[in-house]
Amino acid sequence: MSKSNQTFLIARTLSDVFYHLKNVNGLQIRGGGTGKFPFAEKVLAISSIPELSTIEKKERFIEFGSAVTLSRILDVGRTNMSPVLYDAIKTIASESVRNIATIGGNICSGCEGNGTQKSTLWGPLLALGAVLEFRKKPNDSKMIPFSQFKEVPEGYLLTKVRVPQNESEVAIFKRVGPSRRITEDSASFVFLADMENDSIASIKIILAGPIVFHPVEIENQILYTKLPLTRDFIEKKVAEAESAYDMKFSGQKSKRLLKAQFLNMLRYSFEQLM
Repeated sequence: MSKSNQTFLIARTLSDVFYHLKNVNGLQIRGGGTGKFPFAEKVLAISSIPELSTIEKKERFIEFGSAVTLSRILDVGRTNMSPVLYDAIKTIASESVRNIATIGGNICSGCEGNGTQKSTLWGPLLALGAVLEFRKKPNDSKMIPFSQFKEVPEGYLLTKVRVPQNESEVAIFKRVGPSRRITEDSASFVFLADMENDSIASIKIILAGPIVFHPVEIENQILYTKLPLTRDFIEKKVAEAESAYDMKFSGQKSKRLLKAQFLNMLRYSFEQLM
């Protein structure tokens, strides 16, 4: 199907996709088509492929086909997945948009090549240790941890998103910026913490928006800290997080308001451990 200088193709099977990826140069893959980035001259729609629309729940993880809509993920229920993933999806656009938008589209709209602004799910998927499956042909696939994901490998298709079943005792998702839409002021904050023997056994702190901030060194310093946290400890770690933020983004356009919001959310999260 053509419109002006554009060609729109519809894939019904994965074999169709592999064929077009191999034989059509400059092909753009689209799922629900709700992303802000413009259509290329050659577009392949994949939302009709059954294999990409499956949801499979395992004991340790839940796996979503890349063309699963955000509404279908919400239908799984908050108690059947990590709460921060559910809460993040709930903040995305409107119900009508979530009925069309896909998890694969949300991920790929934030990768390099489509701008530096990260999508709403970037923070939760990074914090949860998600793994992405890419396929080039039936017997050629790559499993890439979300922490290492920069862009879709050339000639490959994002086929599955594997999300560990995380049941952290403290699980917080906060979004800043305009409601229901992504702008340069938008960001997602995720805080996960688990306790064991009255101390912190694991912790994740993620900010993802126009920048990605994951202070691993501070996380490591907090491990095995005895609970409850004291006010002095909290203020010390918030100050260290501010210094680490300033050091990482010195010379870059990192907004003061975003940093202030991050520090406030971090302080609030620590206070849940007092």
